[in-house]
Amino acid sequence: MRAAYPGHRLPDAPLMPTGVLERPLEHTAPSRARPAKASTLATEPETYGHDRALDAMLFAARRMGIDATDRQVALLLGVAERHLLPPERDEEPFPHGTLRGYKRHARLLEQACDDCREACRLEAIARRKRAGRRAQKPCGTEAAYHRHLRRWEKTCPPCREAHRTYVREYRAARAAAA
Repeated sequence: MRAAYPGHRLPDAPLMPTGVLERPLEHTAPSRARPAKASTLATEPETYGHDRALDAMLFAARRMGIDATDRQVALLLGVAERHLLPPERDEEPFPHGTLRGYKRHARLLEQACDDCREACRLEAIARRKRAGRRAQKPCGTEAAYHRHLRRWEKTCPPCREAHRTYVREYRAARAAAA
């Protein structure tokens, strides 16, 4: 268990149910009996709501004997809301079947639905088609020299000469600037 601050050890307190503060502290000692196994699995995971987070925080403060002012309690509530509670989801309508919807799925770290995946696939195809429409520079230019390199081809003599000319001019311009 992590210490609240250097040199301080937090007491080993059991996890407690909601509403534990209504009971006196004498009744919060952990029981030695083993808990009975649940016969059925829960259909939904248990959420750690605001009331339960507040109870846990105040329980820990009482166990450590901390007298907190109203301002300190308000600060602790802010910390509990930021760090203990799950983030609230956006209530805005979800744009399924669009690239924006696909990106939103990715941002929420969830698997994209079929409509959004299809929209992303179609957008990628359109993007590749748009990129393919650009006219290629003819051999004998710096762009064509780099195209040869990208394709792992042997550069042709006009492209090599164009690249040599480019490098000579670049070095001359750098030397003149220095």
